[in-house]
Amino acid sequence: MIYHHGPKLTGDGLKETAELIKNFPIKLLNKRGLEEAISSAGGISWQGLDEGLMLKKYPGIFVAGEMIDWSAPTGGFLIQACVSQGFVAGKAILDFVN
Repeated sequence: MIYHHGPKLTGDGLKETAELIKNFPIKLLNKRGLEEAISSAGGISWQGLDEGLMLKKYPGIFVAGEMIDWSAPTGGFLIQACVSQGFVAGKAILDFVN
């Protein structure tokens, strides 16, 4: 989507792409109530994961963030939880491949 609405990139396009992402205009059409501002419901159950966030049923596949069945208010706590889960899964992936 970004490439269709941005300038033609030159070279490897890395700097231009980063700049485009940082400044990409988003027009909000309307807002929703806070009661709907929940991260997710549904997804992979905690019981289906080991302590490294690997699927028990499919060893070698790791998940994090909103792939997991959990509900949380949106905002900074959601972002922190997703990043923290990614860190845990990343460490577990290193252990798994080594």
